[in-house]
Amino acid sequence: MDQLDVHDKAVQLFDAQLTGWTRLACEEWGFACPPSEFFAKMTARLPAGLRATIGFGLEQGLVIPQGHSFLVKGLGPGKGPYRWFSRFASEQRPNPNWEYYVQVAEFVRLSTALAERGYELTFEDDLMDIGVYRARQLVVCCEIKEKSSQATRLVSRMRSYQPGVNLSESDRGNDPLRKAKYLVTKRPKYFYLVAIGARFEFSVSYPRDHAFDLHEDVLPFV
Repeated sequence: MDQLDVHDKAVQLFDAQLTGWTRLACEEWGFACPPSEFFAKMTARLPAGLRATIGFGLEQGLVIPQGHSFLVKGLGPGKGPYRWFSRFASEQRPNPNWEYYVQVAEFVRLSTALAERGYELTFEDDLMDIGVYRARQLVVCCEIKEKSSQATRLVSRMRSYQPGVNLSESDRGNDPLRKAKYLVTKRPKYFYLVAIGARFEFSVSYPRDHAFDLHEDVLPFV
C-alpha cells in the first residue's frame, strides 16, 4: 500500500468515527442526528491532513474512543475522558470542540516523532495543552489554537508579560496571563503554538525571577 492509500485510509477512518461520535452524542442528549451538511461543514473546517493524523492515531491506539469522548495513550490517572463535542441545547445539536481536534492531531504527531526516544507526553498539562518531559523535567510546552490568527494574538499578548509576571494577579478569563504564569513557574526550554496551517516556535530564556523572553526558534528534536 503506497503512502497515498495510507493517507486516504486514515482520513476515511476518521470520517467514519466522526459520524459515529456525532450519533452517540445526539442519542445521549436527545437530539436528532444532524443532516449531511453538518458533516460536510466539519470536514471542510478540519483539513484532510489533520483528519489523517487523527485517523492514524486511532489506528495505532494513540487515541482511544470512549463513546463520543476520547482518551489518549499514557494519560495520567484521573484525567479525561475529553469530549469531541459540547452540548448546544439552544440549537439542539452537538457543537464541535474544534481545538481538541487540533490538539489530538499534534499529540499524535509528537507521539510518533518521539517514540522510543525517552520523552514523556502529557495531555492537558496544567495550564498548557501538551507538555514534553524528559527525566521528569519539562522540556517543551505546547499551546493549541484552531486558527493562526488566534495563535498570533495569544503570543502578542503574552509578550506584554515578559518583563515580569505577577503570580498573585487574577488570571480569570485572561489566557495570556495564565500561559505566562505557566512559563515562569515551570520554566520549559521551549514553547510553541500550533494552529491549522501555522506553527510558532520559540526558545525561552528567564532573565530574572518571574520574567521571560520568547525567541523565535525551531524545536530541535521534532
